Amino acid sequence: MFEPLLGVLRGLLSIVGLAMIALAPVSELSAQKSTARMTRAALDSGHGDDISSNRGRIRLNLLLNSVASKYESDRAAAVAAIHTRAEAQARQAMIRKRLLSLIGTLPVRTPLNARILGESKADGFRIRKVIFESQPKFPVCALLYIPDPISDGRKHPAILITPGHYPTGKASDFNAAAMFARNGFVVLSYDPIGEGERLQYPDPSNPGSSLASAPTGEHGEASLQPMLIGDTFALYVVWDAMRGIDYLVGLPEVDPQRIGSFGCSGGGAITALTAALDTRIAAIGVACYITSFDSLLPSLGPQDAEQSTPRFISSGLDFPDLIELAAPRPYAVISTYADMFPFAGARASVAEARRFYALFGPASAGMHNDRASTSIPPIRTAPALNPDTTNLVAPTAALQFITGPGRHAALAPILGHILSFFIRNLQPDADADHPALAISVTHPENEPDSAAANLSREDLQVTSTGQVATSYPDSETVFSLNRKRAANFISARRHTLTSKSLTDAIREVTATGAKPGSSTFDAALLVAGTGHLALPCSDGVVLDGDIAIPASAGRHSAVILLVPDSIHGDGSIAHANLSKFDKLAAAGNVVVAITPRPSPPGIDDMKSPLLGPFYLLSLRADLIGRTLVGIRIEDVIRTADYVARRPDVNPADISAVAGGHLGLVLIHTAVLDRRLKRIEVDHVLASYHSLLDAPLTVGASEDVIPGVLLHYDIPDLTKALGLRLTLTNPLNGSDDLSQGSAPMNALNGKR
Repeated sequence: MFEPLLGVLRGLLSIVGLAMIALAPVSELSAQKSTARMTRAALDSGHGDDISSNRGRIRLNLLLNSVASKYESDRAAAVAAIHTRAEAQARQAMIRKRLLSLIGTLPVRTPLNARILGESKADGFRIRKVIFESQPKFPVCALLYIPDPISDGRKHPAILITPGHYPTGKASDFNAAAMFARNGFVVLSYDPIGEGERLQYPDPSNPGSSLASAPTGEHGEASLQPMLIGDTFALYVVWDAMRGIDYLVGLPEVDPQRIGSFGCSGGGAITALTAALDTRIAAIGVACYITSFDSLLPSLGPQDAEQSTPRFISSGLDFPDLIELAAPRPYAVISTYADMFPFAGARASVAEARRFYALFGPASAGMHNDRASTSIPPIRTAPALNPDTTNLVAPTAALQFITGPGRHAALAPILGHILSFFIRNLQPDADADHPALAISVTHPENEPDSAAANLSREDLQVTSTGQVATSYPDSETVFSLNRKRAANFISARRHTLTSKSLTDAIREVTATGAKPGSSTFDAALLVAGTGHLALPCSDGVVLDGDIAIPASAGRHSAVILLVPDSIHGDGSIAHANLSKFDKLAAAGNVVVAITPRPSPPGIDDMKSPLLGPFYLLSLRADLIGRTLVGIRIEDVIRTADYVARRPDVNPADISAVAGGHLGLVLIHTAVLDRRLKRIEVDHVLASYHSLLDAPLTVGASEDVIPGVLLHYDIPDLTKALGLRLTLTNPLNGSDDLSQGSAPMNALNGKR
């Protein structure tokens, strides 16, 4: 996929030392819409080329969704069994501890070293350009909106605003910040990682653009290396937000007891996570993010690293937990009826959270009318409050469901309700029913309408160059911070591995359950002749492949050839694999060419081509405690079971061949399955640790296993295989890991 771009890659390497390619940014919204369209088409009951080529991915997604649904059902039953405030508080303590363990150990608080780099004046407020360090030498660019005039000594309520996944970052929230400021709030609006002035992978040839395409691409790339040591990208974005609260708490203009947090879309995700863990936030507004996994997974699917913490679902968590962890603090779930984050899921999550909030006080949750109908009201077509229930919920109730028409981030019709919620809970003496809305409203994807305030783009820019990376070239990045954390984590957790401890570690981190020799097959399949092979798995998923049987009688050597797609395709990789398949068959081997799941591989939206076409699928597997590598290991063991049980195969003479990502799967499998006597792999990542040292990775998402470096590295696997393994053209973490899917040139003749 990357061959035509390698020239560009090498050019950038000479410029900035990053093995990368230059890509134009795309909007998050259009990418997510593309994903939603693909998913809906794939799940449609009709027929067509799209569904046929994507059937393997559809089957695997449905399987993963069914596993997730079981976890969510068990979780819902556990929440339903809670009947007292004490039980609710006990669950909060347990879930908060679990959530913290999942996202990673929070950094130590260090001096913010905050500086004001300039100030401009608008109608009704002033804007200070602020920069502070959430971690040492890790700058956060922010705009501080201060109501004007502001009385000496008077403490104001404050709002932390986190923007969605928009390339302009904090500038996209100018209108929202201005509205809050005009209503008496001090507002801190900042750039999350990978947005605005905080690109982790800036394109040196195209200032302001990211080599990782868009914010979600930046987040995906930045997430891979922390995952190797058991951390998550969520750890970094949540900590930035918490340090933003630290900054507000320290301002003389701010009342530290009256700080709220608001965010939409990706900003809503960060707001929900931060508010769940930081009890200093006194009022929370989460827009266009809250739904339920039972609704999200079959439709839009997982979308971003900060929203897809590994083992989140398998640990018994769902969206309503993020609301319930805030109880009894005021919380507004803000949703639009046609949002890509399913409205039905938002309504279900609010309904559950309302019962949970009621345990802290029925009136505060709007549950005071026990005689009201419990039927679900129809979806409205106009702005509405609390449409999850037929109870009359007072605007003073702690839990509010603010809803309105339109698609994702279409908040204009309900801005008054949003402002009223925060005014009511943070400015009790103000007129919450009549907030000031005199400001032009634009869609968040567009440039901020700063012209209305007589401001230029430079007035909303904090750094001198427009990017932290060029204004402060010695600053840290997620990559460099993670490398330092890894040095401590790995040395503290790794230990000498015995054969058993290595196999146990592989099973634990890859979540591989298959045991060699445990499969059963239909008798007819075991004597299938040359041609197409549809190998069923125990879970009903079918692996696509081909088989070649020698004409001579008796038992033969066998070779398993792992291929990324059909050997009958039109591409160069398919042609090379078909040639290898034919040569091995002509040499008298039983040859099985098989595509591990998804089989066939199908397509999906790519947040960045650098992440590859399996990134979102990996997120889906990670959420339920599975891994793509582990799923594929099970497929190879299943294939080895099939080959070993065929009457025309000598079970003591089975070899396997693979390249690229599947080569790494094969190395893992061979440690678990000693029936594979000879293993030959090509263009395989040689060390997970080398990924930690790569400023940016290319095609690495298929290989990443959460927490793997706390247990073992690839050299541990190759050492265990010894003479069984032939490895050629190993790759480092800075190489293009998308290469190497074709078989080795050296593999000719009978094995």
